[in-house]
Amino acid sequence: MALKWGILGVAGVGSSHAKALQDFEGVNLYAACDIVPEALDNFCEQFKIPHKFTDYKDFLGSDVEVVSICTPHFLHSEQAIAALEAGKHVLCEKPLAISVSEADAMIAAAKRAKGKAGVVFQYRLNPPIQAIKNLLPELGELVRGLYQCHHFRTMTYYQQGKWRGTWWGEGGGVLINQAIHDLDVFAFLLDLPKRVTARIGNWGHDGIEVEDMATAVLEWDNNAHFVLHISSAASALPTRIEITGNNAIIIMEGATVKIGRYNTPLRQFLTESPEVWGSPKATWEDVPIDTSMPHGHREAIRLFAKAILEDKEPPVPFIEGAKSLELMNAIVLSHFSNSPISIPVDRTAYKALLAELKGGKKRLR
Repeated sequence: MALKWGILGVAGVGSSHAKALQDFEGVNLYAACDIVPEALDNFCEQFKIPHKFTDYKDFLGSDVEVVSICTPHFLHSEQAIAALEAGKHVLCEKPLAISVSEADAMIAAAKRAKGKAGVVFQYRLNPPIQAIKNLLPELGELVRGLYQCHHFRTMTYYQQGKWRGTWWGEGGGVLINQAIHDLDVFAFLLDLPKRVTARIGNWGHDGIEVEDMATAVLEWDNNAHFVLHISSAASALPTRIEITGNNAIIIMEGATVKIGRYNTPLRQFLTESPEVWGSPKATWEDVPIDTSMPHGHREAIRLFAKAILEDKEPPVPFIEGAKSLELMNAIVLSHFSNSPISIPVDRTAYKALLAELKGGKKRLR
């Protein structure tokens, strides 16, 4: 029997879920739910979905087996928990939630539930990222790094829905919407740091209340530093990742990756070299990228379906998908507290800050 799949939220990314699954063996696009009847009717007609609901509680009370949550950010936590408690498998669009407190509640619900729970983070599947992941063991101890990414968005983009560009609806700006993928990649590659010191701002989007620029310094126990620079106001710059280890350095720019292997490890050269101005030489190599690997949003959705059909762990379970939110919350909290923030984030402090931001008692500028 094919999985009875339901889509909660038909605008925008809901269509992407339907397109990914409409011809996928073992899945039956069975139901859809949205509060806008006309949009729901058009969606169900387009994808030949037989059952439709305008109340998500009625939707969850049906015999739907799997739920794709494609609603605005602020609804993710409530709806995912309700779906899990109703005995459904749950695939949540990014971000997992808008705060680490909400994510904690979702993770707890997933642990209690019989169904599988996962988040859509397709950047992990990108061939250059997979190539970097495979090379990480060669680097040795982490020394320093850089992650630069830019996701240009016009004000017209933010005018698509009243929840966009708000603390109450999106829970932030470029960090939680576009660059949450990059924060997930960072956590996928290097896990979470010990401490975050950051500044955020709004450079060019006068009509929104959230950030379009963020810069953070991340620190590890061994005093390694990593710099993140993210914006939705800069354009025509390739994504760049640099990861320097004691034994080698990896650089990704756009879709290309190269590795430089030091002839002598950095710590050894620092302490043993008799040269005043010397530095270790590196042998560079272009890393082959396997572009035939399945990747992208469609593949991420299908991998979750396979996990259910084959009774395997989801590719990005809730507990893993929450790491990007931990970083995002830490960056925002660091800015407004004007101080370094330890990981894990103080849940009480962030919840209080978010309440002030939603209520307009604190402003970004």
